[in-house]
Amino acid sequence: MVERLDFPSPDAARQFAARAGAAGWQVAFPGESAVRIFTRRMAVATLAGIALGAALLGFIGWLADTGLLGFDRLEPLFAAPYGTVTVLAATVGACVGCLAGTLAALERVDPAARGTGSTVLVSGKKDLSEMQALAAGYGGRAVGEDEPPAGKRPSPVRDPARITPLRGVAWIGIIIVAALILTGTSYIWILSAAYGPGSEQDNRIGYTLKNVQRIPGDTPQEAGASMAEILAAPTMPAPADPVAAAVLAPLAASRGETLVYGGAAGAADIDALAGEAFAELSESRDVVVVSRQEPAYAMPGAYAAAQFGAPVVPVGSDGSLPQSIRAALADGTERRFSVAAPARLVPETALDGLREYGGVTRVADENIYLHALTWARSRWGNFGWGMNEAFEDDGYYYYAMANPADPGFAAAGLPMAYLGNYGPLLYTPHDDLDPLTDQYLWRVSPDFFVAPSDGPFMNVRVLGGPASVSYAAQARADLALETHEYWNQATGASGLALIGWSWFFIGLFGAIWTLFVIPARIPETGFYPRLYWPLAVLMLGPAGLTAFFMVYSGSLVDRSGAMPRFVRPSWSLALSATIMGISVGMALMIGVMYAVQLVFGMPLTTAFEYTWWYWLGAPMSTVMWVVMVVPAIVLSTLLYMGPMLAEMHGAGYWRGVRLAAPVVVVSMLAASAGMWSISWYLMAWQDQMASEDLWLWIVPLWTAVVAGLLAAYVPNYLMVRAGWKEGGM
Repeated sequence: MVERLDFPSPDAARQFAARAGAAGWQVAFPGESAVRIFTRRMAVATLAGIALGAALLGFIGWLADTGLLGFDRLEPLFAAPYGTVTVLAATVGACVGCLAGTLAALERVDPAARGTGSTVLVSGKKDLSEMQALAAGYGGRAVGEDEPPAGKRPSPVRDPARITPLRGVAWIGIIIVAALILTGTSYIWILSAAYGPGSEQDNRIGYTLKNVQRIPGDTPQEAGASMAEILAAPTMPAPADPVAAAVLAPLAASRGETLVYGGAAGAADIDALAGEAFAELSESRDVVVVSRQEPAYAMPGAYAAAQFGAPVVPVGSDGSLPQSIRAALADGTERRFSVAAPARLVPETALDGLREYGGVTRVADENIYLHALTWARSRWGNFGWGMNEAFEDDGYYYYAMANPADPGFAAAGLPMAYLGNYGPLLYTPHDDLDPLTDQYLWRVSPDFFVAPSDGPFMNVRVLGGPASVSYAAQARADLALETHEYWNQATGASGLALIGWSWFFIGLFGAIWTLFVIPARIPETGFYPRLYWPLAVLMLGPAGLTAFFMVYSGSLVDRSGAMPRFVRPSWSLALSATIMGISVGMALMIGVMYAVQLVFGMPLTTAFEYTWWYWLGAPMSTVMWVVMVVPAIVLSTLLYMGPMLAEMHGAGYWRGVRLAAPVVVVSMLAASAGMWSISWYLMAWQDQMASEDLWLWIVPLWTAVVAGLLAAYVPNYLMVRAGWKEGGM
């Protein structure tokens, strides 16, 4: 038999449902009575925002990952494996979209009008009179009765928006703790943006760095002479003309000679030089076509041509070829032409004449820095460098670097394309390393698994004096190419670090999300849950959001006491109690420790040396634990748990503190044991030192916070079952 009962308010119906369910009755709500965080409209808007944000920022991240877009001052992110920046950007986009979608469609719940006249359906084989008596205690009546019997009515609830002095202090404390945490987490991003370009160069004696050396010479001719001296090979004098040098470089390479820029006096007859070089290199299937104008675009292709023995053919804007080369092309050989000039210099129509002799591919970009990188990355069969950071593992890579505003220096360095530790040409402006070039160097930077001496090692040779390429640009390249441990790139981000930052950003935006959603969708929550839940989500990230939904979604509200309580299963009560007890405490632990180190430095002591207390760990570790945990326990008890329990029980402040102290101590000791154990393991055994000037520092700290939650859940579950702690907030 099913009994239909009406109650004067949905709150009374929920209270009855909880009691009746515990007594063995089967209870159902014909309408929607439980807490619902998302309405259909909100869910659609939120999912649409997530999809749109992830797609938009993910696409931007993909463009950066593939080297088509520069993230200026965030280049160290690209020390991580290919694809991880896309994942991070998509995660941030999804978070922003989720927040925007929810706020755009947020529907507020009026607790006074939530399901007025709620109806409960009750069935079971027990005594019906017993159930009716229980319902009468909550003002319930069977449908058809004229008047409801007298019963309990909800007590007035203290307004969660009202600020008392204690609540004001709690608010200020939360703001300070959150500010400390966000300061610590944002430091590495600020540090990354501040690396260069302010490096002082005027008072430097020399410009040689570990990974980036500078070829002596303040003029292209001086740099050319330095190349002859450094490489100590037979020389081929070349005119001081970048296009002429580009034409002669493959010829010099085929003869094993060092091209000496400016070594030949007089004006260059480029057509004659091109004909001579093409005749000697005519067996090459590949031909590099360059423009006679803006020779900076010709240089990256000329470096590849010199290494792979392909002739360089200069053309005018109309595509006209020297007569000697046109005659040589008519030998019937199928050629593969690579055009190292943008369409602005060599229009597409000007290439029609070349198509008579083979396939034509434009390998160029209007962005001169991306143009050089395109030549460094590309490979066609057995032609091209193929140093593509998306596909290549670490290797012993070498590069030349010059300023495209001074193409003579790039031409002077052409011997480095085929002699010694050879490699492609990269470009940089004077003041600072170009973002695209910077990202590329971070991405190809070498990693080691055991020791830095494992290699590999990479080098860049800068062409041009400080007036052409500044020391700041050189130093930035040196920083990017430093060898790093695989999963802790230190100054650069590793894949593991970006996973940690993705976790953090979910928590950051989730905390903002809960700040708006809790008062709108769950107005029955009190003042303190509105403080500690956003902080819990900030600290726990996806785990905190999951806990939030597990605790509130579908729960019933009991407003018969001094404060509303949510009716939940035991496991959910324990989870709520755990969050309530440790969210502020764990944030305080990290915030206090960061503040102490920031102001006073790391406290050291030898007090425990050679005593049985040494089992707690090294003296520094013990002091760190004390500095973190003791202030967190005291502040959490006095400012948060104590006042909250006082409001819950309608008692005075000090009674609330006395009630809170034991459960806070137990919760925080358990949480700190979990946090400290995982932190000790990660930092002492996995070398993931938690220092805010490392990209990886977010991983051990936030992993430790989740471990603290798991460790604290067990004693909180036992305390809830024993009635020592409540989890109905």
